[in-house]
Amino acid sequence: MKDLMKNTFWQLAVVYTLLVALISLNFFEKYVIHFEVLALIIGLLGIYIIGKEKTGNKINKRLHYFLFALAIILILAFRIIPYVGNSIPLGYDAGIYKYTIESGLSSMDEWVLNNAEPLFLYLMEPLKLVFSIQFLLTYGFIGFCLLLGLSIYFVSREFFGNDAGLIALLIYSVSYIQFLTFDYMYYRNVIGLTLALFSIYFMKKAKDSKDSKFLGLSITLWLSIILGGLLGAMHRPTFYIFGLSYFFYAFISPYQNKKYDFRLLNKNILHGVLMLLIAGMFYLGKFRSALAIIGPVANSFISPGSSPGTFISFFSYQFSTLAYIPFALIGFGSLLRKKEFNMLFFWTAVASIIVYFRFFFFNRFIIHLDIALIILAGAGFSILIQNKRKIGAVILIIMLLSAGFATFKEARNAKSLITEDGLNLIKTLENVEEDARIISISSKYSPWVLGYSNRITIAPGLFDENKWSEEEWNIFWESTNIEETKDLMSVYGEGPIYLFAGTKEFNNPCFQEYSSEKEWRIYKYGC
Repeated sequence: MKDLMKNTFWQLAVVYTLLVALISLNFFEKYVIHFEVLALIIGLLGIYIIGKEKTGNKINKRLHYFLFALAIILILAFRIIPYVGNSIPLGYDAGIYKYTIESGLSSMDEWVLNNAEPLFLYLMEPLKLVFSIQFLLTYGFIGFCLLLGLSIYFVSREFFGNDAGLIALLIYSVSYIQFLTFDYMYYRNVIGLTLALFSIYFMKKAKDSKDSKFLGLSITLWLSIILGGLLGAMHRPTFYIFGLSYFFYAFISPYQNKKYDFRLLNKNILHGVLMLLIAGMFYLGKFRSALAIIGPVANSFISPGSSPGTFISFFSYQFSTLAYIPFALIGFGSLLRKKEFNMLFFWTAVASIIVYFRFFFFNRFIIHLDIALIILAGAGFSILIQNKRKIGAVILIIMLLSAGFATFKEARNAKSLITEDGLNLIKTLENVEEDARIISISSKYSPWVLGYSNRITIAPGLFDENKWSEEEWNIFWESTNIEETKDLMSVYGEGPIYLFAGTKEFNNPCFQEYSSEKEWRIYKYGC
């Protein structure tokens, strides 16, 4: 019976691999077949059939180094492709990052204090002395994406062995989801994930560490604690996942050999408190208001689905990761079989629950779930190759090529949200009166106006200068009544006001066209 199931598993795995390859070549739509169900069946079969195998080191050193270098090249190449012939940063938040890097610590705007974690601002201060803002927004961010890939490699290698580390790095290098994270310019998210993974890496390494101690703790463990604390000051959502994972790990890991080690529990609690103290130091004073995130998080458990965050849906995610989902399940199954309830296990479980049950920021936490699944898929593929070296290697190669082809297409089509003409027109606003304010009627272009006009920006639902409710914005967008417009504008007092309309026509009689660049327009208030 077991031999029959084993043969069935390998046959299904081969068929599944070929189907995924055909999808990547656009022979048919990925939604035609319930691939998520097939992936689940293959993953569960794999756990039952081959989940007991131990990972090892089978790839020779030369091939390992070659594939490692290839993964690094792919990470860089996919992210450089959108900048070939283009100098405009990707992502909706590019203008916001430009403003916060340039002026965040000096302006101390309320919205900056509430939304931009302090460590990111402090980190950028020395970097902007060495590199231009343009470099930090483009190739600097690519460098941090590479650093995230390296953290995945080290964590995977520490938990599952050299082969798994290398495979996880290769999967990350061609990951469609992780490229989207770059395309959306989730800068702090990427740095936060890097800090989290290196903290987990040193936490795991500290178990067997015999290095010198400082204040009763090994240097390796101190590194884990410090990086975990810095994570809290770099990216609160990632610290939320990390913190929940550590909470469960701290209380469950002391249960070993049917006994509960209260001494280990006390140590775990101490380490967690130290992380919180390090993170909390950065929020003393003006940055204290940033802790208001606790309310929305608590509310999400009462009203699931209310705060998704900007990213793809879970439905789309399932069909965007067909190349490694079944093998991630095999990797997760290997943790279950060996009863290794470590940080990686709880990270996967916590992120899965939040995403599936649609708790706070559930779409954005797909990124965190994907990182865990990439690491587990590295272990799953490694187990596969140990069982049947040639077939396992062929499946891995085809899956990497399939994922890489899809990501290459996405990289080739990735574009900035604003054209060069539109951005050049916004930059001309640097030459208007110093006390001028700029209205942006489209939230799509508001961050660009903020970052590149060098003037106070009024935008719907954004920044500190906005004094209109949603209802008043609706009136402003539609109104052609001079008195009605004057009444609305009166809340902004005296001083010149310009309006960036983007490519939209704006027919309010109180605004006359000031300048234009092809279909892009700026108006000036004149009533």
